[in-house]
Amino acid sequence: MKKILIVYYTQSGQQLSILQSLSKPLVEAGHTVHFEEIQPQEKYPFPWSAYQFFNAFPETFSQKPLALKSLSAQAFDQYDLVILGYQPWFLTPSRPISSFLQSDDGKKILNGKPVVTILGCRNMWLGAQEKVKQRLLDAQATLVGHIALADRSGNLTSLITILRWMFTGNRKPFWFFPQAGVSNTDVQHAEAFGKLIANHLASNDYTSLQTEFLQEGAIDIRPNLVLMERRGQKAFSVWSKFIASGGAMHSTGRKIRVYIFMYLLPTAIFFLSPLLWTLSKTMLIVKRKELILDVEYFKQNSLRKK
Repeated sequence: MKKILIVYYTQSGQQLSILQSLSKPLVEAGHTVHFEEIQPQEKYPFPWSAYQFFNAFPETFSQKPLALKSLSAQAFDQYDLVILGYQPWFLTPSRPISSFLQSDDGKKILNGKPVVTILGCRNMWLGAQEKVKQRLLDAQATLVGHIALADRSGNLTSLITILRWMFTGNRKPFWFFPQAGVSNTDVQHAEAFGKLIANHLASNDYTSLQTEFLQEGAIDIRPNLVLMERRGQKAFSVWSKFIASGGAMHSTGRKIRVYIFMYLLPTAIFFLSPLLWTLSKTMLIVKRKELILDVEYFKQNSLRKK
């Protein structure tokens, strides 16, 4: 029997539900599974206030480490596989997960280990996973599989439902809007990926695991989101520096910049989405071959050379 470490961070509990579903076949097969929750020393609020959420943006996007609570002694046992469950924040792995990946403890735990990553998100995760790939490479870990569970609603619909969930704690359907986040069906389907992992544990050969994940529907990439994320990464780089240059975390200068960003970003997404959708459709024709190659790249586990 094998030992599996599941490292995760969650606020709403959805990520834990995904991981519990994924791990069910592993437990049933008799493997030892240990869940290790990453916890910041200063707990993030949930629900968030709008200001708190957007004020967390600069340090999240720049991947500035924060202080974490000590991990349990069990986290440092010898494991045959590490499963990393995370969420993207601002096109970047959440700050607690980013901090874990950069920490000495995180690198020690991950060093030499095969790793499966699984995330739950609204829709954009490509840039976040690229940053996770780099952190795993820095820790000398080997990424052997990736699963991306996303909200299947349209871009504007998911924006409204996710913001409501983050700022009120309520993810239930309302009016004509669906439930926010990853659907219950997709959460339950994570069990199928756990069965695939279990099949590879005995041989310790994960060569074909990602291919099998893809056949089971682990990743669905919309080409227009590749374009939108590319623009978003560039814009966020400028905005994060703009806000951070306003002063200390709670200074007046920074607050003013956070409020500008807080109102401008959702407004821009709401009003520019139709235009960006039209431009994306045009780009899908003009740069079709390039986008197809990009989509195929993001479905596998290697890191593109810069």
